[in-house]
Amino acid sequence: MVATENALKNEILLNPRFTPQETASLIEVAQKVSSEMKLQGHIWLSTSGSTSEAAIGNKLVALSKAAFLASAQSVNEHLQVSSSDTWLQVLPRFHVGGLGIEFRARLSGSRVVSDFEKWNAERAHQLILAEKITIASMVPTQIFDLIQAKLKSPKYLRAVIVGGGALTEALYLEARRWGWPLLPSYGMTETCSQIATATLESLLSSERMPQPKKLNHVEWRVTADKILEVAGTSLMTCYGQRQADGSIRGWDPKAEGWFTSEDHVELLGSFVRVTGRKSDFVKIGGEGSSMARLREIWDRILEREKCGTRQQFVLIDAKSERLGSEIHLVCALPSPDTSVGFLRDIFNREVLPFERIREVKYIDQIPRSDLGKVLWAKLKRDLYGS
Repeated sequence: MVATENALKNEILLNPRFTPQETASLIEVAQKVSSEMKLQGHIWLSTSGSTSEAAIGNKLVALSKAAFLASAQSVNEHLQVSSSDTWLQVLPRFHVGGLGIEFRARLSGSRVVSDFEKWNAERAHQLILAEKITIASMVPTQIFDLIQAKLKSPKYLRAVIVGGGALTEALYLEARRWGWPLLPSYGMTETCSQIATATLESLLSSERMPQPKKLNHVEWRVTADKILEVAGTSLMTCYGQRQADGSIRGWDPKAEGWFTSEDHVELLGSFVRVTGRKSDFVKIGGEGSSMARLREIWDRILEREKCGTRQQFVLIDAKSERLGSEIHLVCALPSPDTSVGFLRDIFNREVLPFERIREVKYIDQIPRSDLGKVLWAKLKRDLYGS
């Protein structure tokens, strides 16, 4: 755990899969920016917690330990965490979702049970049972694996925070049927993890997926383009990054205390609905479309058709000389499958003509991060080159 006696020490937590060269380069970035900005008591994390071909150029985020504590206090209040709770820590410490648990436990006096081995749903389930886990934090991929393995939640597990990616309503409802007390959340590295989480009261019903509710340590607003901006006590201090020419840059992206995210959202009072990332919006033949919405449609079709291989499909936008962009379906299947054409036809009937899947790409494996997120840049390089 992060020790209280090291309150003024700067630390950097990186993915151990980074090469020695990548690790050394990122450490140099953190040290140089820390020195230039006279930082104390900060933890540096990478905004990309996964291995990639360009890890040396990853953007680092400096988060003060005071910011982590502010976030932890707010989360503990929201979830009514006490010394009688036991956390399951299966997200890595180089990710805010994993590291944040340690700060929450320190403030509440609760216990932490960690498993940093390669994720395995059956092993995690056994740990939940053996250690009488009461609270956990997971990503949608892990929830998917638990359900695929037909594993039920014990009744003493009272909350599972789900973040780190989009949780579909179909997966939420299926998990609730298996007893898993899911609380969808929204957050980012730059805010020391979650800034909005579904309420404990939402677990009284499982008819539909609840929206995350704003935590009390942050304020938010939206721009004219519906981009979320955040202010509060858990915000990052600065970024650090090695530039293409090899130089090191450190900068504070906030403007008058407000941080502009990459997310398009709808604010519904104290609740938030994420409609997509800036990069999710594409132009196809002059018409605007949201990849997030198209992926939701695709996921609903897979659920409706009871397709058990959902993790083997992704929709991607590809460059098109004629249309600007077009939609491709990527399949991680050993060979063309007749069901793919069937699913494609259903999808094409449910979307606008310009949003139809125009090509199917087969690939050995869809590249994903340690948390199960699709590595979109790497996938596009693998499929289409630079």
